[in-house]
Amino acid sequence: MFSNAMTLYRVVNPDSLGSYTELLHHQPTEDRVDDAEALPRLREWALAVLYRTEERFGMYQIAIMPLDQHHRPDENAFHDLIADDTEVIEDYLCWSGCSELVPASGR
Repeated sequence: MFSNAMTLYRVVNPDSLGSYTELLHHQPTEDRVDDAEALPRLREWALAVLYRTEERFGMYQIAIMPLDQHHRPDENAFHDLIADDTEVIEDYLCWSGCSELVPASGR
């Protein structure tokens, strides 16, 4: 049985101090929360989800999170891992509505 999930959250009000996230999609995975090789697979999965949905411009958080007893992402357990200085897989994407926005490199 799976113990973790790839998660895709929309970041709501990213410019405010009280920003929060809204779970959009999750998919159980065998990847471990601290598996550094999981990040490329996570990004690929998240972009594929965004491509096939009608999500609009915005910032999105992606992560591999533990699942709770109801097989839903357990945000509290994830935050406990961070508080315990456990390396976790977490990143952010900026989405244009049709592709990922990549910061321009300075010259």
